[in-house]
Amino acid sequence: MRWALAWAVSVAVLAGAQPTNTLNETVTLVRDALQDKQPDNQLAKVLHKVKLSERLDERTFEELQSLGPGPKVLAELERLQESSEKLPPAAGPSLFEAPPTPPLAVQAQIMKEARAIALNYTSSLPDFVAMELVKRYADDKGFFQLKDTLTIKLSYFDQAESYKVLSINGHPSTVPYEEIGGTITQGEFGSLLKEVFDRHSDAELKWDHWTTLRGRPAYVFTFRVLVQNSRYTMVVGNRTGRDTIIAGQHGFVYVDRDTNQIMRIVAEADSIPIHFPVRNSKTQLDYGFADVGGRQFLLPLRAEVRMGTPSLQTRNEVEFQAYKKFTADTSITFEGAVPDKPAK
Repeated sequence: MRWALAWAVSVAVLAGAQPTNTLNETVTLVRDALQDKQPDNQLAKVLHKVKLSERLDERTFEELQSLGPGPKVLAELERLQESSEKLPPAAGPSLFEAPPTPPLAVQAQIMKEARAIALNYTSSLPDFVAMELVKRYADDKGFFQLKDTLTIKLSYFDQAESYKVLSINGHPSTVPYEEIGGTITQGEFGSLLKEVFDRHSDAELKWDHWTTLRGRPAYVFTFRVLVQNSRYTMVVGNRTGRDTIIAGQHGFVYVDRDTNQIMRIVAEADSIPIHFPVRNSKTQLDYGFADVGGRQFLLPLRAEVRMGTPSLQTRNEVEFQAYKKFTADTSITFEGAVPDKPAK
């Protein structure tokens, strides 16, 4: 069955057709190809010709992501997820098994423990420095192109973050972070967690599904923070003038089953005023354990931020690297980390 499906899709690709696959057919294709160690580029080309007849839902996407696809396959899966967003859900049972939904009392206990950990998060962190590698893309011609790459020194001291631009496209820079233009983000170290779990936010949290995240089972809850309770700030402008609004947020919270630590937050802005230039904003922030001064701390690993106006969509891909304990003489260098050149 595995090879028959892959062969059928490949023949259709060679013939120039665009096959329509059910979700389970596509899942089988991807799982079997990854199990057989099919090259990333080869599988991506096959997926590029696939047109889904059913929605690629969030849970299925997460499970496929946990199988460890290469970057090109992952990009194609993201494309399929976006293009199938308005299609009907898959018929029949999922190919990914999941435990039973936890009882309401258990769900409440999970959220209680996760909230306590989240609200204590920033005070539990040590002072440190780290590197942010930020690749910024823009889609103004129907596809994303790399515009620039920023290397940023991040300092976390007395529970506050500060940012210093070290280089732009590999060239040293002294431009202040707030003045480099384009899409920039701040607050990855606790602000988003606090927005979801602070009592002031009065977030509505509901069970959604089980998933596997980086090989570990996780609970997934939806959340919604109404605009009147929100502190999520969006700013457009420069030194000569700025337009600032508060937006509501909704999305998903991923809680590790064994530790009740927050491992991922996906947040999307809503209730954006009609006059505001930015019409959509979505952030995915992933946490993982990193060594700082000989101890393991849960810290951001990577983030993806998408924003859009009626005429332009942007995407920032952020990697957090080289965490070091902050001391009076701490320095951080990034030798040999020459970023990709921006696309012409």
